[in-house]
Amino acid sequence: MHEFVDETFQLELTGEKILSIQASLNGFSFSIICPDTKKLLYFRSNSLKISTENLLSRHFESWFSEEAVLKNNFKKVVLFYHSENITLVPNHLFHSNSKNELPPLLFENNENSSWINNSIDQIEARLLFTIPEAFRQTIINYFPGVQITHPLKALIAKNDIDGEQKLHLLFDTNHFSVALTNHNQLQMVNHFMFKHPNDVVFYLLTILRQFKLAAKNIITYYAGDLEGRTELAELLQKHFPNSTEIQPTIIPPPFLEKLLITKNISLFL
Repeated sequence: MHEFVDETFQLELTGEKILSIQASLNGFSFSIICPDTKKLLYFRSNSLKISTENLLSRHFESWFSEEAVLKNNFKKVVLFYHSENITLVPNHLFHSNSKNELPPLLFENNENSSWINNSIDQIEARLLFTIPEAFRQTIINYFPGVQITHPLKALIAKNDIDGEQKLHLLFDTNHFSVALTNHNQLQMVNHFMFKHPNDVVFYLLTILRQFKLAAKNIITYYAGDLEGRTELAELLQKHFPNSTEIQPTIIPPPFLEKLLITKNISLFL
């Protein structure tokens, strides 16, 4: 467990703050931010090994019961969930029933999952992704009005502001999400499993070849679970010279490890 509590944090004033929670099969973490000053007031990370999405709800309930601060009221609550089932739809192709019509065409039907719709204004597109229905219900019960967001949305929103060609990469234990944008327009989004860093390079080079883009020219941003993956960062730098880790917008305390911040980057944007 990793924890930081700022000396100015006041439990009775959480109704003025923003609570962000990051959830995955690797555990749960949260941050409390002052929206006016963008200052980090509270951060806690708990690593777990959850075997399946079907157990997320049960583990979250157990974790929530032990985190007294989460039971307070907050101005806004955001849940970041790195789903493996994602797709992006340009706004001009999206209509009111797209969330129901598109998923069966792209993914296996799963009655135990629900689809979430995130709008990404920077690239004029909608990001659709799944979340276990039991987990969604648990989150809503604890945090009515919660905003459920895919962390890839946060990465794109932060970095796609100048119109250049970019790859946005978000890594988890054995899978990663990738989005390609070009002049503020969506080109593609996909999700891949990988066993070795060379797999990542192969997938990315294949994507660039498909769109006739040169690896040496494209800007590549990446974040996520990079612990023990020095070779991955080295290979990205070798094949994509303009690659860099995504930097936090919310300044973390200096004693928090860089890998911990990168792993929980959604909480610092």
